[in-house]
Amino acid sequence: MSKELHFKYVNNIFQKQTKDYIIKEYMKHYDNKLSKSRYEKLYKNMDSLINDTKNNAFFIALDTSNSIVASISISIFDNRIKPLQQKYKNRKIAEIGRCYVKKEYRRQGIASKLLSLATLFAINKEYEKMYLHTHYFLPGGFNFWKKMGFCITLDEKDSLQTVHMEKSLQTISKHNHKLAKIILWITIRLSSHY
Repeated sequence: MSKELHFKYVNNIFQKQTKDYIIKEYMKHYDNKLSKSRYEKLYKNMDSLINDTKNNAFFIALDTSNSIVASISISIFDNRIKPLQQKYKNRKIAEIGRCYVKKEYRRQGIASKLLSLATLFAINKEYEKMYLHTHYFLPGGFNFWKKMGFCITLDEKDSLQTVHMEKSLQTISKHNHKLAKIILWITIRLSSHY
């Protein structure tokens, strides 16, 4: 049975709660694969990402007690990944990240709904593609992204089992682009009145 949820665009009201949720999920999944200083840097970096609403957005799913049960972010790709620097150089690419769903809420379409919101944001901002990287050891991650139409661009075959994926947004029609703007505007407006 599906639990009642509502989806929000993250603004200053949910900023700390969102960061706390995401860092807890990072630590749960990556454990000692990342250093304490790396976790601290990731936590601090989320402020600038959340506050840059021109290029980035965070979306969350909340249960009836306003506890976060899922998250996703979309941000402008910063071209920091060496093997991909030439591929994405001078292009407007969005990066999907921080997609986590609490275990008891998985397999209910929540991540798909969050990805839809992130995709609407990307279309509205006229990004060419959505990029992400995931790891084979993350529960359900790789298979979910494949199911959502992301294609592998690079499998690093490294100790973290990193795989890079992308999905084109170039096939979106002008009609869908206008519809995306309207839906995203409504979602953000409803979130800001919470």
